[in-house]
Amino acid sequence: MNHKRLSSAGFVMLLCASLCSLGLNAKDVAQTETAQNPSAMVKKASSSSEQLTAAEKKLLGKHMFSLQWISWERFGSAVVTRGKQGLEIDARQELDGDFVTLKGTIEIIDEKAFNFTGEVVTRVHHINNGIACKRDGTFEFRATGTRKYWRMQQMENPCDPVTDYIDVFF
Repeated sequence: MNHKRLSSAGFVMLLCASLCSLGLNAKDVAQTETAQNPSAMVKKASSSSEQLTAAEKKLLGKHMFSLQWISWERFGSAVVTRGKQGLEIDARQELDGDFVTLKGTIEIIDEKAFNFTGEVVTRVHHINNGIACKRDGTFEFRATGTRKYWRMQQMENPCDPVTDYIDVFF
């Protein structure tokens, strides 16, 4: 055999000719590679399952968080992480004894909406006689129009006849 270097095209042609003469196709070669190196398949599977959707990219990380009764100038923070139960959120805004917290899991609907399941607690000195109001359940957060935040859609405070704007910004 000639020891001269083969061009890329020449190498591909030689490889194809060799495979065809053995009666193999690309699928057979991939199966052989996987059988000889099972970790190759694991790497392929894990890399595709680890790819984030656009909605996950938007949600994961740290965000500004607010309840209008507390402040729209001094925001709290909401942190969304990937946990044992999927996407998890832990959020808090606090000022002068008033606060809002959000702790639970997230199920993505689409880039503009998600369902939050967990606990929401608000405490504002002039609402519900300053007593904390706790809500448990599933709540929808949605970004409408050109807004740069998801707003909790169940806005009626169950402890006092007021409307709460609970927002997670992106």
